Amino acid sequence: MITIAIPGGSRPEIVEVIIEAYKKYQDDVQFLIFDTTEDLAPEHCSYQYCEDEDASVAAAVQAVVQGEAQILMKGNVQTRTVLKEVLKSENQLRDKKLLSHVTLVNLPQIGRQIMLTDAAMNIEPTAEQLVQIVENAVEVCHSIGIEKPKVALLSSAEKYNPKMSSSVLAAEVMALTEGRDDAMIYGPLSLDLAISEEAVRHKGFTGPIAGDADVIVVPTIDVGNALYKSFVIVGNAVNGGTIVGAKVPIVLTSRSDTSESKLFALDFAMQQVQS
Repeated sequence: MITIAIPGGSRPEIVEVIIEAYKKYQDDVQFLIFDTTEDLAPEHCSYQYCEDEDASVAAAVQAVVQGEAQILMKGNVQTRTVLKEVLKSENQLRDKKLLSHVTLVNLPQIGRQIMLTDAAMNIEPTAEQLVQIVENAVEVCHSIGIEKPKVALLSSAEKYNPKMSSSVLAAEVMALTEGRDDAMIYGPLSLDLAISEEAVRHKGFTGPIAGDADVIVVPTIDVGNALYKSFVIVGNAVNGGTIVGAKVPIVLTSRSDTSESKLFALDFAMQQVQS
């Protein structure tokens, strides 16, 4: 059984996700709810009243620290409060040098799912930081059964351009990851050639990643955020993401996310720990 700790988890929009998760997973999942209201949590949930938001987050994180929960999911609390508690040295939850955000995106236009990183945490990573972001994503791929993921380093063109910062960054990451056999890491590569086999045929492109990327790595958070929102608003994509690099997946949702997206994010986290 997988246990999910949720600070701020008794709000209606979170309760809706919990109920849907129970319908899907039944006896394979349980929830620990920490909140500041006197409202009762849904059936099959453990509920702990907390005096304020900070206390609810601290209690949820302690459930993870003590091994009582395998996933931390943000409810109706501030993201910065969750991350501040997770990163406290005494909690010893940081597993990697860098935390990063990995989004799983279901794209109906290409009939498959891809991962996008990092569209939510790291603003303008250096080459060394981008290598860590790549490593976090590769680890996620391995955890959900993708043995040798294809990781595309995004730029506006597939030909190296020393005047283009994203192209230079991709080349630096390529050099730093040379010789790895647990993933195919390639770039610079444009988005169309990374995910569209039709574009690959049209352009006559040949390369180790040709329309079949498992992971899209963006050079900056601005690029990632724009791409993420384009997928959702224009492409009708369903998506959900987790913070990785800690000892457990951290599901971060926003108030604007649909219940479908929240459940999709939870499903993604479940896949990561079920292995």
